[in-house]
Amino acid sequence: MESVTFDTLAAAKTLERVGFDDTQAEAMVKTISKAVNESVATKADLKVLDESVHGEIKVLDESVQGKIKVLDESVKGEFKAVRAEFKALDESIEGKLKVLDESVQGKINVLDESVQGKINVLDESVKGEFKAVRAEFKALDESVDGKLKALELSMTIKLGAMQFATALFILGVGKFLFS
Repeated sequence: MESVTFDTLAAAKTLERVGFDDTQAEAMVKTISKAVNESVATKADLKVLDESVHGEIKVLDESVQGKIKVLDESVKGEFKAVRAEFKALDESIEGKLKVLDESVQGKINVLDESVQGKINVLDESVKGEFKAVRAEFKALDESVDGKLKALELSMTIKLGAMQFATALFILGVGKFLFS
């Protein structure tokens, strides 16, 4: 290891000016010089450390890149598997929807036929009821017509009788009849 440049003579003179004797100043400067040389990193130390760190970073980077590549392939495989599952699920759902649609359509057809049958029965029933009501109206009409003709005949006879009585009265015959 290289040593750090430290001006020991200047340091010893500074210590002597503040009251240290030669022996004390020399001992203090040696102690400080040794501590500095043992604990302070030199440019060479930093260069070795830098090369070491760069080497470790390169190894770590290669390792991370390898792991990223493996993870990327794994994720791509997972996505491919998920896509296949979605496709299978989609096909399954489509098949089930088709079956359900056919089932519902069949039930609608059966219901439609049932409703149409009930409508036909109801239609026939209503037609029969209307036919019966028409017959009743026809009978009622004939009855009313007969009663009106009888009433008309009765009224005609009474009117004729009244006209005859009026004519007799006018001719003077009435005075004998009503006197």
